[in-house]
Amino acid sequence: MEWFTFIESLNRVKIGSLQDFIANLFSVAMSFSVVVVVISVIIAGFKYMFSKGDDEKIKDATRGLLFALIGLVIVFLSPTIVKFVIDKFL
Repeated sequence: MEWFTFIESLNRVKIGSLQDFIANLFSVAMSFSVVVVVISVIIAGFKYMFSKGDDEKIKDATRGLLFALIGLVIVFLSPTIVKFVIDKFL
């Protein structure tokens, strides 16, 4: 029964405007993206560790790590881009 009271006590996000909705949606998407980037970096690290000196496997792991870090930069730059779009067009 404790779970039911906990779930009932949770408040839903109140959306008053389109800007609030976009901000909340963006926050969730950004959190999810950071988790995906961390998992990608971990996978690339394991690929690198288990490459056993094979040049193709090392290239693949390095490429995966590079793409994960580029994704991380894009995720951290995205609030600026979204703020610009909201300020100028909405």
